[in-house]
Amino acid sequence: MTRPRTVDRERLLDSVEQVVSTLGPSGLTFGSVATTSGLSKATVQSVFSSREGMIEALLERWLQQERGAFIQRAGDSLTLRDRVRAHIQTMLEPAEDANSRMAASLAALASTNSRMDGVMQWYADRMGDFSATTDEEKHLRMAFLAAEGAFFVRYLARAPISAEQWEDIAQDLRNFAEE
Repeated sequence: MTRPRTVDRERLLDSVEQVVSTLGPSGLTFGSVATTSGLSKATVQSVFSSREGMIEALLERWLQQERGAFIQRAGDSLTLRDRVRAHIQTMLEPAEDANSRMAASLAALASTNSRMDGVMQWYADRMGDFSATTDEEKHLRMAFLAAEGAFFVRYLARAPISAEQWEDIAQDLRNFAEE
């Protein structure tokens, strides 16, 4: 009797990421991942069960990596200002490929009927419910939303922003969060 083959989910997620990176979210199918990974479509489907499942798994992996970078920057501080500063640093550091893939995955996920619980929890961890009562809280909320907007303009809308311009924008946002 032969032993069932074990599928390395992380390796399969690497293939999902490669497909999204090369073909975009619309090219993400069980077939394209199967071809990239060298596995059968049935195997890919047994691991993820749906296209949305692939996107959710990819996004969750990115969110975990991003959370690690954020925690490293924010440390133990729980102040809103420190969280916003760490968020700006984490979101705007030049990680072109990963950021483009993450933005594409978010767009693909948002275009489905899929639940965005992981993304909403990620935002809640950063900004709570986005309420702000003091002038400082309102200012920091705007800095946070400006960083998010800059991220999506560059990586989702693919605005032609050079590396120098991007660093200038990042510095402006860092300065704004310090005011």
